[in-house]
Amino acid sequence: MITYRLETTLGPLRALTDGLFRPGMPVVLLHGWTLSPWAWGALMPTRLRAQRRWYALSLPGHLPEANGQALTALTTERLAEALAQALEDLVGDEPVHLVGHSLGGFWGLCLAVHQPERLARLVLLSSFADGGQVSLLQTTRRLAAYEAGCWLFRIGYRWVVARPGRFRRLLARLSGRPEVWEEAAGQVFFDSVYPDAKRYRPEVLLQLARDVAHLDLTEYMAAVPCPVLLVAGAKDPVVSVTHAREMAERLPQACLHVLTDVGHFPMVEVPETVFALMEKFLATESPSRV
Repeated sequence: MITYRLETTLGPLRALTDGLFRPGMPVVLLHGWTLSPWAWGALMPTRLRAQRRWYALSLPGHLPEANGQALTALTTERLAEALAQALEDLVGDEPVHLVGHSLGGFWGLCLAVHQPERLARLVLLSSFADGGQVSLLQTTRRLAAYEAGCWLFRIGYRWVVARPGRFRRLLARLSGRPEVWEEAAGQVFFDSVYPDAKRYRPEVLLQLARDVAHLDLTEYMAAVPCPVLLVAGAKDPVVSVTHAREMAERLPQACLHVLTDVGHFPMVEVPETVFALMEKFLATESPSRV
């Protein structure tokens, strides 16, 4: 694998790729809060990897070697600008297919709203349009409002990532299929994200979550011109299916799949299903409308 360091207005980002040029539109993959681009490189099936030029990109504040740098105040426009800058460095002005999980999907939606010419298609996995609808973000927002809460978050985060078993149990609690973390996909995902999770700076993670908790793209979604595939877990404790349905109703070209017995990590809990949906969606010329 090859990694690139990309400079943006929100600080440095990291891009992971296999370095091989393949014809066709590139796919950019965005991970969720506290996770890592290495997970996409590990999870992506051989068939999809061989068909596409791809890049896995880190979220702002998720570059361990730049942990001393705090984020500036976030807006949806600034998030879109930073992502567009990264794409410019990676692929020039070429439009991309973008796949985002959770907070990574929100970041992609910011781009779809503010710089839609950069996107051909958007895949949202367990993602959201309104930070106020995400229980985990609202909890961190409340903690960030008080000095004691910030201290508790720092201590709590360090305690969770200090032992792999603790972090694994946290991921399992957010899943509809906790047993998946003992299976191949869960082990691959965990092994890919845990080394970075140990190195992230809690203060930066807290600030990112606090800022996004105040952001809302709901009123802008009707203007998103690209086709959007939404994948939601029926047992997701972080982003409700109700919110996913509301997003699908507002997006002009949306296709929603709700997966039974799946939680916040559909690409880990039912990888064959999710990647099959992604491949079909990215290969289809004319979108299906819900």
